[in-house]
Amino acid sequence: MGMNSMRQHREKMLAEKALKAQQSLDPRQKVVTGWDLASGHDQSVQIPAEVLNQGNVPNVELRMFNHLNILKDEKSIQERIVKKAEWLPEYLGYIDGCLAVSPAPQNTTLVHLMIWACDVNDFELAVRIAEYVVLNDMVMPEGYTRSTAEFVTEQCAEVFIDDTDLAIANASLIERIINLGDGEQMVDEVRAKIYRALGDALNQAQPMEAVSAYKNALRYNPKAGCKKDLEQLEKRLRLTATESSPDATVGSQADSTTASAAAESDPASTDSTPTE
Repeated sequence: MGMNSMRQHREKMLAEKALKAQQSLDPRQKVVTGWDLASGHDQSVQIPAEVLNQGNVPNVELRMFNHLNILKDEKSIQERIVKKAEWLPEYLGYIDGCLAVSPAPQNTTLVHLMIWACDVNDFELAVRIAEYVVLNDMVMPEGYTRSTAEFVTEQCAEVFIDDTDLAIANASLIERIINLGDGEQMVDEVRAKIYRALGDALNQAQPMEAVSAYKNALRYNPKAGCKKDLEQLEKRLRLTATESSPDATVGSQADSTTASAAAESDPASTDSTPTE
């Protein structure tokens, strides 16, 4: 097992142990403040006092605090994303450990990692964390106005709408994102975006389901941008139905036979020279 894998496994075990212990310990916490300017908001990181006092425990929260401070000094949004992509693998063991324990209290570090996963387009990881965050009623860090479900839904939907091939490859994930928002507060425009993305993902392989998705998108937002896609898809389905209909085939054959008989019985049809 490599060094990184060993660290991730150890952090997974420690995270599980810490979360279980946290539910029975005094909830008093020492609060250290850091900033994540990638989204333009001040963020706070809460570090439990008992964690800080355990010098032999890798302090993931403190590592996050240091990373957020580095991001604070980075002016370029793209460079912040590069750093998040570089750092995120360091937390995978911690993430797995957290997700293995439920119910769980608010974990702002975990929510930050969900946001990072969205920023670096690791949507599978982002949705895994988001499902856990919503299940355990965790909230977004201070400064964010959108709920977890709305934030993740919009971040993912906009990327999938811009990249149809990516949407097609992630059709099942898009359906999970839609389920994530069930019963959650979300503006209609955001819900319309994810249904449009689902329509794009299913357009070729599952056209009937795509029609339903596009209609849902337009129901939530008439300006969702998929009206023409819906019209073209419905036209394609009508043509397919007509071509595959037995009645249409019989009718086409009958018309052909009638036309042929008429041509044979009408000399004028083959004689262009007038007679006097």
